[in-house]
Amino acid sequence: MQYIGIPFVSALWLTTALIYTGHFSRHKKALFAAIYVIPLITLILRLTNDAHHLYLASVGFKYELGGLFIVKQMGPWMYVQLVHSISMIFISMGLLVWDSLKAPVRQTGKIALIALATVCAITGLTLTVTKPAGYQIDYTALYLPFTCVMMIMAISRYDLLEIKSVARQMVFEAGGDAIFMLNVQNRVLDSNRSAKKLLRELDIHPETAAAARLFEGQPELLSAMEKTEPTIVKLTVKGRELWYDVTTEEIGEGKLLRGCIKTLRDVTDIYQLNEELSRLAMTDELSVLSNRRAFLKIGKEWISRSEIHGTSLHLLMMDLDFFKDVNDRYGHPTGDLVIHEFSQILKEHFGESSLIARLGGEEFAVMIENVPDEALQGQVDVLLDKAEQHTYHYFGNTFHVTVSIGMTKRAPGQQLDGMMSLADKALYLSKDKGRSCVTVL
Repeated sequence: MQYIGIPFVSALWLTTALIYTGHFSRHKKALFAAIYVIPLITLILRLTNDAHHLYLASVGFKYELGGLFIVKQMGPWMYVQLVHSISMIFISMGLLVWDSLKAPVRQTGKIALIALATVCAITGLTLTVTKPAGYQIDYTALYLPFTCVMMIMAISRYDLLEIKSVARQMVFEAGGDAIFMLNVQNRVLDSNRSAKKLLRELDIHPETAAAARLFEGQPELLSAMEKTEPTIVKLTVKGRELWYDVTTEEIGEGKLLRGCIKTLRDVTDIYQLNEELSRLAMTDELSVLSNRRAFLKIGKEWISRSEIHGTSLHLLMMDLDFFKDVNDRYGHPTGDLVIHEFSQILKEHFGESSLIARLGGEEFAVMIENVPDEALQGQVDVLLDKAEQHTYHYFGNTFHVTVSIGMTKRAPGQQLDGMMSLADKALYLSKDKGRSCVTVL
């Protein structure tokens, strides 16, 4: 009866190898049928062999080497089972060796033990069939203990089938980050489920290939994958703009680099939050215009651009006239209303091509690029009229607020602080003239 279980040994070993290497998760029914149909048929034929002799053609006894031996003549199905068993053993070895080769640290001892165990098993089966020197010895029973010893050594010494390796593989696969394993030639050897999902969403067919080939349709991602320093890359995934933090962990000991692990972490929420915080830090909350910090930063950039390209640049400094009286008479909420509505007037009048900012209190600044002097003078005159005619309403109260303006044009080599100082001086001249006017310096 002990021989009944032998056909299932190689099948069970292949099943274990498939599960261990992660190849049993798909097409389970098809794999199960391919592996176990022949052993099951062998079991049935073995139990009913007396009726058909398909498994064993004949069974007898023979005195040999001073002992009694069973003489078995193989039937046609036994050859089928033999080929099946050898195939299962070879496939198992291939899977386990390939999995070991993909490991971050190659374990040569484990590969050697797996290969030797496979050779022992195949040798036992081959000698049992060929019967060298004509001896009726079951070599499978002789070689199987050596096979078992070597597999036990692989399990105990090299963590084969141990929980540590399985747990690491589970963490690798279950992680939300997209993880790619690359060799020193920058060839993608392996990737987890999240990485494969990302590739599919980018219309990239997941495969083992050079990174340059795999990501050729995504130049920004390819550039990030080729760098070793952390990189933020923007990808368009299903019509959405997403940001990924690409980091690298090198695989190897000392100077011997074997490859690297690339991790792509979705940082879209963090990136958008940082952008929003940056925007808020550069925006005046009440007027929804640029604040003083933003004006100084962007204004310097505009001046540098003007210096390089020779474009004209004008600066307007403005103050709302008698704004303190509005606060004192109607209250600060009314003053806030005036600030907000006047800011809308500025945005509608000068448009998005101008740099408009609230510098603080009732003080505003507008920087305008590439507008002729006469045309800009006309725009400023229209603004003065708009401000004077605009009616503010607050809880049944109506009133008007005018604006005083100082204007200057950038001279070659002039910096932002120089322009602001000159425009501010012009502004005070406008106030001295009686307000609601513009002075040009």
